[in-house]
Order: sequence, then structure tokens, then C-alpha cells
Amino acid sequence: MAGMDGAFTRFKARWAGWTRPERVQFLIAVLLQLALLGALVGALAEQRWLVAFTALVVLILTFLPAALERELGVQLPVELTLITSLFLYASFGLGELQDFYVRFWWWDILLHGLSAVVLGLTGFLLVYTFHFTRRVVLPPVYFGLTAFGFAVTLGTLWEIFEFLMDWGFGFNMQKSGLRDTMTDLMVNATGAALAGWSGHRYVRDGDSLLADRLLRRLAAKNPRLFGDNPD
Repeated sequence: MAGMDGAFTRFKARWAGWTRPERVQFLIAVLLQLALLGALVGALAEQRWLVAFTALVVLILTFLPAALERELGVQLPVELTLITSLFLYASFGLGELQDFYVRFWWWDILLHGLSAVVLGLTGFLLVYTFHFTRRVVLPPVYFGLTAFGFAVTLGTLWEIFEFLMDWGFGFNMQKSGLRDTMTDLMVNATGAALAGWSGHRYVRDGDSLLADRLLRRLAAKNPRLFGDNPD
């Protein structure tokens, strides 16, 4: 009970510190999580065990930013929670349950491209935090490579997950098989390269549209790490 009270107190403090757009973003993320919870409950009621299992996994993944915050002891921008929930709902809630993958040929490509960019920027933010606090000192090119490798690795693990779901449980997540997998991997690599280039450019020149906003948001939430300015 004491732990729950402490968590609620911390949440109240964060809520008070959020701007109105941040609160709206958080509430949208919560609504998406509730929608995924509804899909899980509906699948259980209909005894669709495979759908229920997938819904449970996806719902758990929406809490990944919160888990990272606890493990790293930092406050992540609310945008990351919203983006994670949006992507997972678009992938499972719309893609799988509403057949968007079948109705729109570009849906899978869009999601993989966007997720690779977001994952790459997340990897960049993590390594830059260590760099800025002098725990790790790296030349600019390594930031780009780290962001690229982080996104490509997670994208590849997702493709392995899709294969295992299709092979072991009879899903159709890969759609056209090898062609779908290779297209996804190439799109992932392209998005990861964009994120890597953005991170590298920020460290080298201090100018990057993608990395700059997220980094400044991270710095604003964690002044004890970054001080008043991340530059």
C-alpha cells in the first residue's frame, strides 16, 4: 500500500509539472491502452486465446517507457509514451483487428518506417545521456552508429517475433512471407539510418530537427543530469 501511495504521489507531482499539451498526450496514451485492454477482455470472453495473448503482449509493451524511466532513473518526454501507445495500437488494434494491413498496402511500411526512426532516436537519447554525464565519451560518428544499430536490432527482433507467431501459433503477421520480412527490414534500416544521421548531426553540429526537440525535452525533465542546457 505504501508503494502505491508513493507512486501516486510521484504521479501527482509529474502531472502538476506537465503543460496542457503534455497532459492531453498522456490522456490519449491512456485511452489507447484502455482500448487494447478492451480488446484483451473481448478476446478472452470469446475464447480467442491467440488474439488475447497478442493483446496482452502489446498492452505490456505500452508500459515500456515507464519501465525505462524506473530502471534509468530519468523522466522521459511524454511524447515517447504517446508514440509507443500509438504505434502499438496502430499495429495491433488497427492493423490486425481492423485488417488495415489488408485494406491499405502501405500501412505496414508506414509503421515500420516510423517505428525505426523513433527507436533510433530513443537509442541516441540513451547513449547521449551517458555521454553528456561523462560516463561515456564518444566521437560523433558513434552516436549515429548506436542509434542505427539500436533501431535495426529491435526491428529485427520484431521480425523474429512475427515469424515465431506465424510458425508456432498459426498467425499471419508476415503476410507474404519472405517478401514482407525483407521489405520490413529494408524500411527499418532506412528509418534507422535517418535517425542515426540526425543524431550524428546533432552531436557534430548542434543542429538536427529530429534529435534537437527530443533532447531538449529530455534535458528539461532531467535538470540534475543536464543542468539548464543540453548543448
